[in-house]
Amino acid sequence: MRFLLLPLSIFYGFIVGIRNKLFNWKILKNKTFNIPIICVGNISIGGTGKTPHIEYLIKVLSNKKIAVLSRGYGRVTKGVRFVKEDENYLHVGDEPLQIKQKFPKVKVIVSENRRKGVQEILRKFPETEVILMDDGFQHRYLNTGLNIILNNYEKPIYSDYLIPFGGLRESINSLKRAKIIITTKCPKLNEEEKNYISKKVNLQKNQLKYFSSIEYDKCRNLISKTAISNLKGYNILLVTSIANAHNLKNYLEHNQNTVNHLAFPDHHKFSDKNINDILTKFKDNNYDKNIILTTEKDKVKLTNFIDYFKGINIYYIQIKVNIQNYKKFNNEILKYVTNYKREL
Repeated sequence: MRFLLLPLSIFYGFIVGIRNKLFNWKILKNKTFNIPIICVGNISIGGTGKTPHIEYLIKVLSNKKIAVLSRGYGRVTKGVRFVKEDENYLHVGDEPLQIKQKFPKVKVIVSENRRKGVQEILRKFPETEVILMDDGFQHRYLNTGLNIILNNYEKPIYSDYLIPFGGLRESINSLKRAKIIITTKCPKLNEEEKNYISKKVNLQKNQLKYFSSIEYDKCRNLISKTAISNLKGYNILLVTSIANAHNLKNYLEHNQNTVNHLAFPDHHKFSDKNINDILTKFKDNNYDKNIILTTEKDKVKLTNFIDYFKGINIYYIQIKVNIQNYKKFNNEILKYVTNYKREL
C-alpha cells in the first residue's frame, strides 16, 4: 500500500521545486550576514551524522570564536535560547546540549528561525568569528557561505525518494547548492567505489567530495565520568534513542560482547516508566560484568534520571569522525573562514 504515497511525493516535489526556483530567481529573498557561516545539512531525514561532523569542525576551528546554531529539535520551548551546560534537554534539545557539555567554551544557540538566531548571536556575542549551523540546508531565507551536505553510505540519497514515499526533503538536484558532499558512515572504499558514489550524486566540477567513517572511542561512567577503554567481555544492555543503532550493536557484538538492545525512537523523551523498564531489564541479567551502555546523545537525557542509576554501572560511548584526506578537508574549512572578507 506504500505506493499510494507516490502521488503525494510527486506533489511535494513540485511544491519544493517551485520554492527553490523562487529563491533562485530572487523573488524570495535571503539574508546575508557579515560573518562566515558553515551549514552541515542533508536532504534526507535524519541519521547522516550531522552532530558528530559539527563536533569535528569545532576541533578544526578550535582557535576561532565559534557559535553553533541549531533548531533544537524536540524541545518544548520556542524562540531563541542560549544553551547552558546544566540546561534541561527538554528546553533546548538533546544534540545542542550534547555539544555544549562537550565544548563548554563554544556558544550554542537554538532557534527555529535561523535568521533570527544569527541576529541574536551577533547582538549578544559580537566577537564571534564563525557560525556552524547544525542542519538548515533547507532554510534558504538565510544565506550560508559554505554548505556541506552529508550522504549516508548505508542509505544513499540516490537510492531514496521524496517524502512521504521516501525520506528525501528535496530532490537530488538541490545538491548543486553545496560546495562539499561528504558520504558518511563508510567502510573502507577503493577508488572505483568512490567514483561510483560521486557519479551517482552527480558531483559537479566545482564541488568537493569526501568520505568519512565513525570510530567508537572510550566509554565513560554516567555519574563518575571514569573511563573504560576496553569493553571486551562485558554483558551489555544497550539503550538507544537514535535514528540507527545498527552499527553500534554490530561493533559491540564483534567485540565479543553479549548485547541486549532496548531501542527507542530517535529523540525519544524518556519517562519514569521507561527508566524503570530499563532497570528491570538490567537486573534480570544474572551475569558478571553487567553494564548499561548508551550513546552520547542519550546521555544528556538520562542524566535527568541520575538518582535512579545510583549504584548501577551505566556508561555512555563516545564517537568521533574520521575524514579521509582530512588534511585537504581541514585546509578547505580554514581557508574559507580565514579568507572571508568581513565588511568593516
